[in-house]
Amino acid sequence: MPSFMLKYEYFIRWNGWKIFLLLTGITVLTTFTINDFFLTEGLYYQSFGEKLAADRIAKVIELTMKWQWIGYITTSVVIMIRICFAALCIYIGCFLGNFNIKYNDLFKIALVSDFVFVIAALTKLGILFLFKQVSVLDDLQFQPLSLLELFGKGTVDSFLIYPYSLISVFELLYWFVLAWLLSHVINRSFFNALKMVALSYGLGLFLWVLFVVFISLNLT
Repeated sequence: MPSFMLKYEYFIRWNGWKIFLLLTGITVLTTFTINDFFLTEGLYYQSFGEKLAADRIAKVIELTMKWQWIGYITTSVVIMIRICFAALCIYIGCFLGNFNIKYNDLFKIALVSDFVFVIAALTKLGILFLFKQVSVLDDLQFQPLSLLELFGKGTVDSFLIYPYSLISVFELLYWFVLAWLLSHVINRSFFNALKMVALSYGLGLFLWVLFVVFISLNLT
C-alpha cells in the first residue's frame, strides 16, 4: 500500500493538460484512421444509392470532406465535457459525504479514467479491421461489447438506442477505474468508493440518459 501511495502522489502531480492532449490525440487519431480507411466514396454510394441521386450523394461527400475537421475539434470538446461532468458529479457526492476533496484531484481522476474509452475506441478499430464487414455507413455506428450490439440495433426502439449503447463492458470498467482511484483519495475501500461513484456519477448519468430519452421521444 505505501509504495502505491507514493506512485499515486506522483500521479496527482502529473500535468493535466498533457494527459488531456494525449487522450484527445489518441482518440482523434483513431477516429481519423476509421474515417480514412472506411469512410470512402463507395460507402456513401452503397448507403444512399437507393435514396438519393448520384449528384446529391456527391454533394454529401463534398460537404462531409470539407467539414470533417469540425468533427475532430468536437471530439476534444466532448471529451472535456465528459470529464468535467464525471468530476463534478463525484465532487458533489464527496461534498455531501463530508469528504474534503479538491475538484482538481477529482478532475484528474476522471481524466485518467477516460482512457478506458480510448481502449474502447481502439477495440472498435480492431474489430473493424479484423472482423466486421463494412457495407454501409450504419456499420460504422456500433459500440463494441454494449447492450445494443447484444440485442441488435434493428430490434430496439429508436429512443432506446442511446441507453443501450451506453450500457457496456467499457462503461462498467470506467466505473471500476473511477472507484479504484477514488478509493485512494478518500482512504476508503474500493467497494465504498464504488458505491460513491454509483450514487454520484451513476445518478448524474442516469438523469442525463433520461433527458436524452425525453428529447428523443419528443423529436420522433
